[in-house]
Amino acid sequence: MKRRDTFLRFAAHPGGQRSIRYDDWHALAGGRVEIHRYGNVVQSGVVEMVMPDSSALWLETDPMGDRRYFSKNDGYQAWISPRDLQPLLGQAPALR
Repeated sequence: MKRRDTFLRFAAHPGGQRSIRYDDWHALAGGRVEIHRYGNVVQSGVVEMVMPDSSALWLETDPMGDRRYFSKNDGYQAWISPRDLQPLLGQAPALR
């Protein structure tokens, strides 16, 4: 059974850690992610809140609690390492 939030791309990041683009933003609440736009990293932080339809999220960008809003309609993508994603899903993700 193929899920709507199928992993779409892989990227290598500094330190050899592999990340994946993940489209089910609602599942990312509480996780550490990188936000990309047009192939570039825009921001990284912890997902604080997500719209129920996964159309947008609020990212806590620093220890002071500053938040930033990102919308899929504006071309933003959320990337997360499989290691960080597993606890959020409660299971190991199936990589294809």
